Amino acid sequence: MRAPNVVRLGILLLGWLLSVGSAHARSLVIEQFQADIQVLSSGELLITETIRPRFTGSWNGLKRDIPVEYRTPQSFNYTLLLDLVSVTDEHQSPLKYESYRDRHYRTFKIWLPGAQDTTKTLVLTYKVSNALKYFEDHDELYWNVTGDEWDVPIESAAARILLPAGATGVKALAFSGAYGAREQQADVRITGPEILYQMMRPLGFREGLAAVVGWDKGLVAEPGSLQRISLFLRSNWPLALPIGVFGLMWYLWYRLGRDPRLRPITVAYEPPDTLTPAELGTLIDNSPDLRDITATLVDLAVRGFLRIEERQESTLLGFWSSSAYNLHRLKASSEWTGLKSHEQAILSGIFSDDKATVVALSDLENRFYAHLDGIQSSLFEQLLSRGYYARRPDRVKQVYVTIGIFVAIAMIFAAVWLSERYGIALQTGVAAGILSGLIIIGFGWLMPARTMRGTRALEKVLGFEEFLTRVESDRFQRVVKTPQMFEKFLPFAMALGVEQNWVRAFDGIYTQPPTWYQGANVADFRPRRFVGNLSQMSAAAGTIMTTAPRSTGGSGFSSSSSGGFSGGGFGGGGGSGF
Repeated sequence: MRAPNVVRLGILLLGWLLSVGSAHARSLVIEQFQADIQVLSSGELLITETIRPRFTGSWNGLKRDIPVEYRTPQSFNYTLLLDLVSVTDEHQSPLKYESYRDRHYRTFKIWLPGAQDTTKTLVLTYKVSNALKYFEDHDELYWNVTGDEWDVPIESAAARILLPAGATGVKALAFSGAYGAREQQADVRITGPEILYQMMRPLGFREGLAAVVGWDKGLVAEPGSLQRISLFLRSNWPLALPIGVFGLMWYLWYRLGRDPRLRPITVAYEPPDTLTPAELGTLIDNSPDLRDITATLVDLAVRGFLRIEERQESTLLGFWSSSAYNLHRLKASSEWTGLKSHEQAILSGIFSDDKATVVALSDLENRFYAHLDGIQSSLFEQLLSRGYYARRPDRVKQVYVTIGIFVAIAMIFAAVWLSERYGIALQTGVAAGILSGLIIIGFGWLMPARTMRGTRALEKVLGFEEFLTRVESDRFQRVVKTPQMFEKFLPFAMALGVEQNWVRAFDGIYTQPPTWYQGANVADFRPRRFVGNLSQMSAAAGTIMTTAPRSTGGSGFSSSSSGGFSGGGFGGGGGSGF
């Protein structure tokens, strides 16, 4: 007897559960969706949505989602400026609601008291200030009346659009169906400034009604250039961030990146503070360039540490020849102790084999580049030790480059988050991030600042440059010019890029080739040709000294795809119950 009782009890329990489930079954249908859209002469829209949801089961209310972020054909952002006016029932009594952003939607969560097995009415009124489109021959309203993102059916959908008085050239269309559909299943009637739309069938799951109305220009106010710019910046506010970054970086440069004010420049007849050509060239532009290093090569030759040999090599079966260079070591490495660290590094990079006394310049290819960082670091450390800088210029630049890259990457990630969370155009945020990073990096290149002592040394360098540049002018006619002076200051002129000015002052004075340079045209020696050959040698040395071995790489595949389609109007969205 116990088994039948258990079965009977199970059947009763199952029946009770089914009855409870049916009692709590819920469904939602929109009986009617009516939109009244008034186009104001100011170009604004006053929109009233009257929605009648029919609730089966127990509900709290209705959610209405309206898209407010769109894309322009140029992939910029366009933000619909929507201002809520009121949320009421059919008796104009206020309803409780919440308004918030959810992705690219403006969401209104509206509570409807007693929403259980009944039909309710809510009236949502809002104003939109930038939903009209302005063309050359007409103005237009393209409004997705219901939206095509409703998860419930809409049994009846209608719209009434009212234009300002005096509208001419009025034309209207209606589109209905799912997203991207072009069917025209709505009745459209134009009665003067009033256009009426009525769907001829119910709207199913994720189907909607869109209205298009056009009229002759001059009926409503068209935004001016300043209004368009303001709207663009408001919609694409991330693009304003680089402006703020520029202002911040300019302030930092003004406070930290400027040298003390220069005093009037007076001519100097000697390099200041026993600076070498490379130190002098680095101080003047905060950067140890290859020109500074090749000028040091000539300076070491003038001072007797090496000899430069120029020779001609035949190419193209002897129909063409080119200059090649050998570097002869004249002093053993034990005699380099009096040199500065960057000079020792240059000689060590050239004569890496202590037994070799002659090195072809071409042999430094793919080899000397490894010494460049050490040479440049030595130059900065020497100037820093003299008190010319508070911080090494290269490290100051590195800090700002790092910050710029970090800011760019962080802003790109933020742009991705904003795009996913609020629908902001990704391209706008990415462009703002890249531009902000470039601004920081650009200002970083200007941030290295000399100290007061460094600025005073710079004044003397500029005065010495004035002497080297204008020594052939009448102002310096009483300067005693000798071949020794020419050779001594030639490396400095090369570091400053004024060697052609310097050599013009020694026509007729410097007539014999130097012992530290062996060239092909010894019999027909001319100072200008000689300096031209030196410049050619320096250019070749600069190219060879920076050449590094090529690295190998694999192959990869990339693919891109695009697709989809977009709608043409504003408004729309959808809704659901809660």
